[in-house]
Amino acid sequence: MTAVLLVMKGAVLKKIMNDQFYKFSYWLFLIMLLNVTSIQALDFTYAGYIKSYALLQDEIEFENASMMTSEEFDGGYQSQNAIRLMASGFTENTGNVEVHYEMQPVYYSNTSLVGGANGIASTLSTGSTLYRYKDLDAELDQYGNHVRVFQNLDRLNYQYSNEQGDFTIGRQVISFGSSRFINPTDIFIPFNIQTLNQEYRVGIDAVRYQAALGDFSVLDTGFIIGENAKRENSAAFIRSKNSIDGNDIELIMIYLDDAWLLGGGLERAIGDSGFWFETAYMDVGSYGENNYWRTSIGSDYALNEYIIASVEYHYNGAGSGKPDEYLQLVSQFPYQKAGVFLLGKHCLITAVSWIVTPLITLNSSGFINLGDQSIFVNVVGEVSWTENLYSDFGMYLSYGDGLETQVSPQQINSGSEFGSYPFSLYTSLRYYF
Repeated sequence: MTAVLLVMKGAVLKKIMNDQFYKFSYWLFLIMLLNVTSIQALDFTYAGYIKSYALLQDEIEFENASMMTSEEFDGGYQSQNAIRLMASGFTENTGNVEVHYEMQPVYYSNTSLVGGANGIASTLSTGSTLYRYKDLDAELDQYGNHVRVFQNLDRLNYQYSNEQGDFTIGRQVISFGSSRFINPTDIFIPFNIQTLNQEYRVGIDAVRYQAALGDFSVLDTGFIIGENAKRENSAAFIRSKNSIDGNDIELIMIYLDDAWLLGGGLERAIGDSGFWFETAYMDVGSYGENNYWRTSIGSDYALNEYIIASVEYHYNGAGSGKPDEYLQLVSQFPYQKAGVFLLGKHCLITAVSWIVTPLITLNSSGFINLGDQSIFVNVVGEVSWTENLYSDFGMYLSYGDGLETQVSPQQINSGSEFGSYPFSLYTSLRYYF
């Protein structure tokens, strides 16, 4: 039965992928929120955090091919701050209501750094609200050329649960995949590798039902309600996850306007090591001529009770083996709508996590583009000061050929994927309440 559902791409999915369905779902959600029985009687709990990141970025050098000179983009300083308020209300009869709201004041010493490693702020400020039906203005206010205040209504959903499964409608987090670093089946606004604050995934508007088919089996279906409920901004998915003899198996199909994705993944233990495999095929439909595969395979191993090492290989069929084509990719379908952010075709990721003391953890990860030999490394140490207060101390390092400008035709070319990433130092202070 599951296999039959996963190969559906015909009339049923196409029929429900229309504007009227999504508009109806959105208003149904609002009505349900307003008419939850005795909403005043909900038992609300509150939580949140206050975070402050200080980021220092070095200048970015590039070669001027026409003048045979070396030039640079100025570096600078950023102060990224976030206040997140979270509330959830629950009663046995009415289900659960969840609301998250975040405000982010950001200071830039250099206006060219706007976006940077800002996470949700840069995602929303660049208009990447494709998978939200309606939204607040991402930029709440601006003070001069150096201070901008962002806002994000990141969760607003109602969930009803029973023995048969969970029904959720509204703004929620939706992510897929079995890989540790790059998930080929996870296409709805994944984090870029430079994002500092990755604690909460960006919420999107959806109607979702997760049916419990057994102790270790789930059938997951849903509809993503995109911007203005337009078909080209919306999506539908069906996913099956099952555990058989220690193998966690996941199969998924996503219908995205005229494009569709079919993929799956496997997680299991091999001896004392963990193993994962995930792959996805994307048919881009009328968006372009090149369909593509993305695949990740990896393993992790505990060297001892304090140190865990991981390695993953990722094949990105949407990328290119030619660095001078990298900058042209970002305007194409995989990067605009399908969650692809790496530019090369072959990437090797290594990582080490070390519990130095019960209060200090050191993490290091390296992304290696096997085609152009460029490298991006993130090293960060986390310190726990109290039960609710934490700090991070980290750096971004990169190696590879940088940017190059030329006159005819007038354009900027990338010498490698990671070579133009600036050297960066950052620290944070995080308080949870």
